[in-house]
Amino acid sequence: MNRLLPFWGLLFLSACTSTPRAKQLILENPLSFTREDESLAIAFSRLGDCRNAMPLLKNEQGEIIPCQFDDLDADGHPDEVAFLCSFAPQQRMTIGLEWIDPSEYPHFASRTNIRYGKVGEDGHIHEQTNDIHGRYGLPRDAATYPYQMDGPAWENDKMGFRHYFDGRNCRDLFGKRTEKMVLDSVGIKPDGKPGDTYHVWADWGRDILSAAQSFGLGGVALRSGEGLTLLGVPAECTTDNVDSTRFTLLFEGPVRSRFTLDFYGWHAAGATIGHLHQEVTIWGGYYGYEQMMTVSELPAGSSLVTGIVASRNSQPYVEHSHEDRLVSMATHDLQSYNKEYYIGMGLILPAENAAGSFHSPEEEGDLRKTWCMALRPDANGRYQYRVCAAWEHRDPRFRDRSYFLDMIDRYAQAINHPILIHIQ
Repeated sequence: MNRLLPFWGLLFLSACTSTPRAKQLILENPLSFTREDESLAIAFSRLGDCRNAMPLLKNEQGEIIPCQFDDLDADGHPDEVAFLCSFAPQQRMTIGLEWIDPSEYPHFASRTNIRYGKVGEDGHIHEQTNDIHGRYGLPRDAATYPYQMDGPAWENDKMGFRHYFDGRNCRDLFGKRTEKMVLDSVGIKPDGKPGDTYHVWADWGRDILSAAQSFGLGGVALRSGEGLTLLGVPAECTTDNVDSTRFTLLFEGPVRSRFTLDFYGWHAAGATIGHLHQEVTIWGGYYGYEQMMTVSELPAGSSLVTGIVASRNSQPYVEHSHEDRLVSMATHDLQSYNKEYYIGMGLILPAENAAGSFHSPEEEGDLRKTWCMALRPDANGRYQYRVCAAWEHRDPRFRDRSYFLDMIDRYAQAINHPILIHIQ
């Protein structure tokens, strides 16, 4: 549930305009294939006078559509309504808006979740909404290691992901066998302390990716004349190459959840990069998540890099251009620890952010055995990409290489041809 929702009914008077309230949304799928759980967000101001009322969304059968109202700029007012809809090929549908008292608004089952657990003063794990660590004294002693899952973890009803907040800054995968939100309790021993409970088979799934000496799937490095420098340090190091790192939970909801990571003072290529900002958003129903980044001035001749760990991949690498607007990278193979499970991994990014793919060194350097994409900022100084992952035990069809690659292609087509929204 979105944590800000209970307060919004009190804030609508100052947040809304006096324009007439919208009565319905007309949504159109311009593509000739089915689109399941398409993610949609509409600026709240476009819906009209919301004083003392909230719009309940109903489909053509009169069924309520789960949604949430998100405060994107932390000013205490809702900025967007977010929801999911599925479409038949070229379908046109009408969504009715029924304005009701905020106190009567229903709560919906969660299809997304963010979990950041850390040991508190009582020696037990507690959820935190923000945290920060410095450069020195990174936790490495198993007896005093504080993180539930090495840092923030996020999931939807398809897959799970995590970021190693302990200075390594690797991106890892949880393969899920269930639609339920499970990560609140993963990585906790019966005594309430951190424990590696996720590298073994469980009813909910398990950790499935071997990140090796890489940044995993969708991590970040710097490419310069000195080679590749990871954002972060290996597990044996207790001194970071970043002066200060911060995690902030922005919101959680039934439809989407978002958090940020901020890295201050990244020492790389003989320089100090002042600030790297990352914003991670996960939607329900999607095999992946979205990442947006901004960065202060980079060292001359350098660029940011993302990519896909390739230590277990022996199949051809697939890179496509989609209508000259997007670029996708994808791998599919038995890519788990012991090559026992089929995993598909992919990245989709705007062509203006893609500066060319390449392979890292195999046996030397900071970043190894990784298929990389050099990045460049768009006209607004942003770097954006989608991280995609699927596992055969979530859906056995993902054993088929073509099925996963077709999904990446459909995702790219959906980005290029968004749902058309008309407000009436």
